[in-house]
Amino acid sequence: MHKRRALIVIGAIILIVLAAVGGGFAAKLITERQHAAKPSDVVPVVPVKTALSCVEKLPASVLIGQKIMAAGYSDQLVSSKPAFTENGIGGIIIMDETPAETIADFIQGFTIAPTVAVDQEGGTVQRYTSEGRVPGAAEMAADYTPGQAYQRYLTDAQYLKTIGITTNFAPVIDVIGRQPSPLPDRMYSSEPSVVVQYATQMINASQKAGVTPVIKHFPGLGSASGNTDNGSATTDPLAVLQTRDLIPYQQLADLKPDAMVSNAIVPGLTDGQPAVWSAAAASLLRGYGYQNSVIYTDSLTAKAVPGSIEDAAVKAWQADVDIALIVQQHQDTTTLATLFQSIIARASAALQDGELNTQSFSESVVRILQRKSIDPCSIAN
Repeated sequence: MHKRRALIVIGAIILIVLAAVGGGFAAKLITERQHAAKPSDVVPVVPVKTALSCVEKLPASVLIGQKIMAAGYSDQLVSSKPAFTENGIGGIIIMDETPAETIADFIQGFTIAPTVAVDQEGGTVQRYTSEGRVPGAAEMAADYTPGQAYQRYLTDAQYLKTIGITTNFAPVIDVIGRQPSPLPDRMYSSEPSVVVQYATQMINASQKAGVTPVIKHFPGLGSASGNTDNGSATTDPLAVLQTRDLIPYQQLADLKPDAMVSNAIVPGLTDGQPAVWSAAAASLLRGYGYQNSVIYTDSLTAKAVPGSIEDAAVKAWQADVDIALIVQQHQDTTTLATLFQSIIARASAALQDGELNTQSFSESVVRILQRKSIDPCSIAN
């Protein structure tokens, strides 16, 4: 009897001890779990860097500079270089035959490598001729097979590459729509299919050589009432261009060239303004498959473009054109630094007050840097 009572007491004591130990263990588990769940101890997620996020970190002046291209003349490249480098200008178009050594010296010292462009169409518009004449578009289509055209274009593009050219503002894919032609000898044909056939040869040859082709002049100057360099000009209405001039742009989109927009007025599309200021024109072009292409204005110094160059550039950027092209006269190169600073100040104010959309502006710079094969995150602070 006494032994039984003793066993009962001992059992009770054991149960009490186990309960205490178990409770403490459970409390420890709860405490540890609560401690593990404290937000302060959670490893933070590192945001994934994207090209856009890195571009958005760059100063506005850098973004604006990348969206400007101006002319360069062989005897002025040395003296004009500070205007380009100090303002971070994104590109230069070479206006006359300039030695490779001069171009190589010019591009040294840029924080972001510049695009080096040229107008090398052939015929009446050929900046480099020492390696041989390239037939103009009309002559090429009349006298050369597509295969022969490709070989001639390839030889020339390879030469351009060796002297430091990265971009060629060619081919012209305007379709002849009136006589006399506003661009004599610079258009392949009045048949869109012929234009596509020969333009394809130049685009493929340029890309094979590592030179970016820029097709022009969207949406087409084949029916323009005049040369936009000399004054305002108007083309046939959009409804007509859709049956003729726009066909090459649609059919060449898969080749991924860049493009240039004209300074002409297009009834039914540009609302009485030059095409370079038309958001509808840029949207139409991108809708054909040029979403990632770099789109250039034709020269904003043309007489078809009214007002100041500063305002002209801002209006082009508002329309979603990427690069404002400024082809100043030889004697005006000395004023480039002042002009660059004025454009940058005007655009900076436009970005601050919402006149220019900051995200669209940054997306444009992403396209420009990607065309240069530059990772924006490698230059962002």
